[in-house]
Amino acid sequence: MTVAVVSRDLMIATRIADAGARAGVDVQRFDDPSQLPPAAELSLLLVAWDERRPGWGSTLVAWCDAAPQSAKPRVVLFGPHTDLAAHVDARAAGIGPMWARSKLIAHLSTLFA
Repeated sequence: MTVAVVSRDLMIATRIADAGARAGVDVQRFDDPSQLPPAAELSLLLVAWDERRPGWGSTLVAWCDAAPQSAKPRVVLFGPHTDLAAHVDARAAGIGPMWARSKLIAHLSTLFA
């Protein structure tokens, strides 16, 4: 399993990478979705949606659409549970579910299984 994390926050990225290492999962970190490898090469994409920049939504939609249906990775957006704007934007973007950081951390072992 190969997982990509789009986040500039090294603390959260390190927590994700450490959980991945314990599960035997290869975790790669990127600063921007435009740097991602082809979607078909990943099993899971985690995106720090609270760090989003203009164009991230359209970049991620195009990235997902470029993969064959059978090879589309799961996409989970995450951020602070109090950031209502991020949750609204995530829903509008239609990319994937938006989770609070605490939920993401609590479910990493399940996501990596």
